[in-house]
Amino acid sequence: MNLTFVVLLFTSATMLASGTWRADQGDVRVKCPMTVGGSFDVKTQALSGSLTASASSSPAFDGSVTVDLRTLDTGIGLRNEHLRETYLEVDKGPGYDAATISKIELKGMDPAAPGGKGSFTGSLTLHGVTKTVVGAVDVQQASAGLRVTGSFPLRLSDYGIRPPRYLGIGVKDTVQVEVVFAVTHGDER
Repeated sequence: MNLTFVVLLFTSATMLASGTWRADQGDVRVKCPMTVGGSFDVKTQALSGSLTASASSSPAFDGSVTVDLRTLDTGIGLRNEHLRETYLEVDKGPGYDAATISKIELKGMDPAAPGGKGSFTGSLTLHGVTKTVVGAVDVQQASAGLRVTGSFPLRLSDYGIRPPRYLGIGVKDTVQVEVVFAVTHGDER
C-alpha cells in the first residue's frame, strides 16, 4: 500500500558517491497488520528513480525514487482491486498512481564512505499528500554498486487514505514499509 516510502531508502545509497545513481527494480514490501490479528504483505518490484548528491555540502540528494502503486500485489485478486481502486484510488489522477520520495537526507553515515547503518528523512508523496518520513537504512557494497535496505512506519490517515475494511475486518492505521534494492552508477548501464 505504501511501498513508495521504501523508495526513500534507495536515495540514501545515492549520497555515498558522486554522480547519478539509478534504481530500476527493488523488492518493496508493506506489512499490513489486521484489526483482528494476523497480517498480510503487499509487494511490488516496480521501483525506479535516480538521485544525485546535492551540490551543497549537505547530506541531501536531488532527484526522487518512485513506486508504481498500480503493480501492488496482496496475493488475492479482490483485495488487490479494493486496495488499488477503493483505498489508494490509483485512477483518481496525478499523484495517486505512484508513491514518490524526494528531498532525501542521510544521517549517521559518512558520504565519503559507502556503507553502514544510519537513518534517513525524506518527503513522501502518496495519495496526493506530501509528508516527511523517517526510517532506518543500511547501505552495503554490492558487486555492481550498492545494496540498500530500509524501513519506516507509515500512518495511512496521514495521507488521507480511508481505513481499509471488508466484511468487518480491517487494516490498522500504521503499516511498516520495507525495501531492498540495488543501485548502480548512472554511467554503468
